[in-house]
Amino acid sequence: MANDETAANQVVPTSVAGQPLDTCNTPIFTPVPEQVDSLAWRFPTPDEIRAELSAEFTKEQKEKVWTEAAEAVKTYHEDLVRRWKEEMDTLLVYLLQPGPADSTVALLQEISSQLSSFTVSPPFVNSTRNGSSPGYTQSPFHAPTSAVWLNTLWFSSLVFSLASASIALFVKQWLHEATVQGTSRESARLRQYRLNGLLKWRVGMIVTALPILLQFASVLFLAGLVILLCTLHTTVAAVTSSLVGLLFTSFLTVTVLKSDCPYRSAASYAIYVLLRFTRNKVLRMIRGGCKPIYEWSMQFEAWIGIARAQFDRLGDFAYEAYDSMPTWRGRHQNAIYEHHGVLDRAIVVTAYSTSAYTKFLASMPVIFSDLPPEQVPRCFGDILRFMKAEWGYWHLSDRLLFEDAITLPLCATYGIRHMLARSDEGTDRWFNDAHIILRHYFIGEQSTAQLAELACKNFCHYAVEGRSHRRAFGLAYSTLKCMYDEHGACHTYQTLAHAKAMYEVEMAAWDPSQGFTSLRDTTQAIYVLLHCVRAIVSGQARLTSSQTHVMLAWGQRELARLHAWLRGLEWTGLHKGSLAIGGDTAAVLSFPHIASHHLVKNIIDPLIALCSMPGGLALVHGELVTTIERTWSSARLAYPDSIHQDAAFVWCSDLDCIDSRLADLRALVDQCPV
Repeated sequence: MANDETAANQVVPTSVAGQPLDTCNTPIFTPVPEQVDSLAWRFPTPDEIRAELSAEFTKEQKEKVWTEAAEAVKTYHEDLVRRWKEEMDTLLVYLLQPGPADSTVALLQEISSQLSSFTVSPPFVNSTRNGSSPGYTQSPFHAPTSAVWLNTLWFSSLVFSLASASIALFVKQWLHEATVQGTSRESARLRQYRLNGLLKWRVGMIVTALPILLQFASVLFLAGLVILLCTLHTTVAAVTSSLVGLLFTSFLTVTVLKSDCPYRSAASYAIYVLLRFTRNKVLRMIRGGCKPIYEWSMQFEAWIGIARAQFDRLGDFAYEAYDSMPTWRGRHQNAIYEHHGVLDRAIVVTAYSTSAYTKFLASMPVIFSDLPPEQVPRCFGDILRFMKAEWGYWHLSDRLLFEDAITLPLCATYGIRHMLARSDEGTDRWFNDAHIILRHYFIGEQSTAQLAELACKNFCHYAVEGRSHRRAFGLAYSTLKCMYDEHGACHTYQTLAHAKAMYEVEMAAWDPSQGFTSLRDTTQAIYVLLHCVRAIVSGQARLTSSQTHVMLAWGQRELARLHAWLRGLEWTGLHKGSLAIGGDTAAVLSFPHIASHHLVKNIIDPLIALCSMPGGLALVHGELVTTIERTWSSARLAYPDSIHQDAAFVWCSDLDCIDSRLADLRALVDQCPV
């Protein structure tokens, strides 16, 4: 630090550092030596950011967050399973209670009494009553259509009723198997894995469908009562057989699905065990036969020739280990190990999405460093999907602005910090992930010192590293304007250094051929410069004396650069791209309004604020104000025609106040004698 202070004292003119800042006779454009430089500073590398993020929170803090998230998921999981079990119990009680059963039995007895006078002679039902004299040839019996429909409806109703009861029993078995005890990290992952399976395989939909299925069975049964004729027909058997076959086919299918399928019952488990035993036995026998073939090929290697590669593959298969079909629990453990990052992400997001408790949202940054890098932006994608489903995206910002304008933006700034720590920075995937996170950042009516500092550093860094993504620069600019100028956050040397680096990159990128876009970005960069100088002069920055001296020297040099930029500014063509609508005429007519707005907001008003504070007036020379006045006159000459500011396509205007604001700035500067 001693060396830094020595260097700083060598480069700072005594007119700035050696006199009180509220003197008025400091020549702002005193030449500054070329070797003037700030204290040694640079943006941290991704490795340094990762190390910083990893060490930011203690192991105890991380364990606390994981435990609380696991408890929240455990509560949600148990409540979900309990609710579904209760629905199954209610359904089974309904199916087995005496009331409906008695009426069903009565109806069946009525059917039986009607059928008692018939004998079955497949495929028809024939009457036992003597209907003709001996020798009379009876014509073949044909079941009436009404009898076919009656039996179809009643037997279908019976199948649906039995299916409701059978599936309800299966669901109870699945839910029993989905229960996980404990809140350890491993238990939490297993619980989350099974919960993901319950949700992915739509167990809730099955639970909801069962009462509907039972009601449909009731409708069928009641419809059949309309049919009075009771006969049998082959169509009846075909329809009911199809329904039964479909039901049992579905039961068989779910037993051989993927391991994350929660449809586990005693029957499915037994089938899997049998399948695993058979598969492993057959595989062992095949390998046993392959081993002697491979050993034989090794003895006659000279004769094998071109088939050597095939025999080597046969040997690899014969002696391969660890590929036996795993147990049921082993399947889960293998899948959990393979997707532990996804499951960890799901744990923390589920804790928030199932409770909407911002405590879990606020604690997410603590455990971001425990997640694989690609899972951090996916957390925000999950949060966005939850909020869309819960409240609707367009109401999200309004809701959070009123309720909590700190938690989600702070979480997003940490997310961007983790993006800056990734090794794939600058790729399309990186920008897409960053875009997902940025959708969760907004500036409300309140902020904290932590949020302001993180937002300033991260967005300034992002604006430099990813200039093609202009939204980052806009967010950095808005953060400085709102959180620091309006909310009064206090700068550190780190935040000022980040803002300074962003300003220098933006000024170096000035390109008049880009039209209005470049003009807008450059004037906003000038605002950042004046913001930094004002923060130093006003004392709204926690700096050492050497840091103050160096930053003031830099500000003096850059104000001279601003003077030179304004002096050489050519306005012709800068209107291009100033309007979203097409047509050059509209842009030309409206440009004085737009240009005046940016000059007032980003240059004139910040200079007035700087000159209005003790010490600030010493840094603004009358020549700079004269140059601004001439620049505005040049703009009016380049765009002489203007339109009324209430025109529909003019989205911003300070045309009615720029002259008065320039007069105010001139009056402040003229107070200081040359």
